[in-house]
Amino acid sequence: MITSFFPGRVRLRAPIFKEADLVEKARLILGKSDAVKKIENNFLTGSVLIEYYPEKVPMKKLLPMQEFFANLAKEAQHFDGSNRQKILSMLDELEGIF
Repeated sequence: MITSFFPGRVRLRAPIFKEADLVEKARLILGKSDAVKKIENNFLTGSVLIEYYPEKVPMKKLLPMQEFFANLAKEAQHFDGSNRQKILSMLDELEGIF
């Protein structure tokens, strides 16, 4: 769930963000992009803050990925451990995109 957003900064909150291995995998994938400035995680609250350069995130590249991110968000929001493998597979898919 997006709890705060403005160009250059987005905060997400979901149960999955309490899982260190999954957060680290996502951090490594997103860290490959020169658009990302910084990623901070709070394991206690299950939130992630992503700071990025908005001019380096073209909408024409993001729009085709909208359905993928919606599905990933759904899995993340309902994370209970039983869908860990599905999320890992989705992160592998995301890595192929980046």
